[in-house]
Amino acid sequence: MANPIFPTLELKRGGIDSSLYRVKPENPAMVTDLEGGYVVSRKRHTRKPRLTFTFGYKEIGDADYKKLLDFYQAVGGGSVIFDWTDPVDKVVYQVRFSAEPDFQYSGIGATRLWSVQFEVMQA
Repeated sequence: MANPIFPTLELKRGGIDSSLYRVKPENPAMVTDLEGGYVVSRKRHTRKPRLTFTFGYKEIGDADYKKLLDFYQAVGGGSVIFDWTDPVDKVVYQVRFSAEPDFQYSGIGATRLWSVQFEVMQA
């Protein structure tokens, strides 16, 4: 069965907020401090360290907000792996949500706009 795909947004007004884009590699080390002041460390596993991506959108419309919220609920938060295309290097990663999305309303009156930030981790 194919993985769900992170939704493509209409982005009639806003877009990707490059100031929110971050990539953080996982630290696979296990470290133990000994009483003599020494440190013993080793790799926790042989798997290549996973990447955690933080990204977001600013000033997206109500339709895109609902699409993102529906997708988050459809994949059960962080319980289902989905395909996500990195907006910088255009590589498709298999990821899951590692934190709840942060939606912030930024509209005024009839102009309904949202800013949102996500954090996903390689599966």
